[in-house]
Amino acid sequence: MESPHLMFLKNAADGRPASSALLRDALHRLDHMLADLAGDLRITYAGPYVGLSQTPQQHQLCVAEHQWSVQERGWGVAICTSHTVHGWRAEWRLATVSRERLPLVVNALPALFAGYAAEADASPAAKRPSTRRIHEIAELFAH
Repeated sequence: MESPHLMFLKNAADGRPASSALLRDALHRLDHMLADLAGDLRITYAGPYVGLSQTPQQHQLCVAEHQWSVQERGWGVAICTSHTVHGWRAEWRLATVSRERLPLVVNALPALFAGYAAEADASPAAKRPSTRRIHEIAELFAH
């Protein structure tokens, strides 16, 4: 049986109405899950853009080792500023985005998982259990 927070996010991505508080809670749980998976795989991935209408390609979902503060560094997914020269800079965790950006992040989850699964397949970590779990999540969001 699949995790309830993943089922909730899949339904929200499919258009089922959900409150912001419940979405943020589910995204917070997903953030922890992805931190564990990404920490095991250590595969960098530039996911779908989640910029607002004025600047649609200014922010994107990125899986990488992020520097959150002077003391906090770790693998996971973040909404990053994408800059051609300076690379990605983590701006927000999944659950802490603005009310405007929240539906963009939820709707981008299927593409994030599909792309990250493909990236994992092309890496030396293709046979790891974490890659298998990413595929299970991608499959859930695909249907």
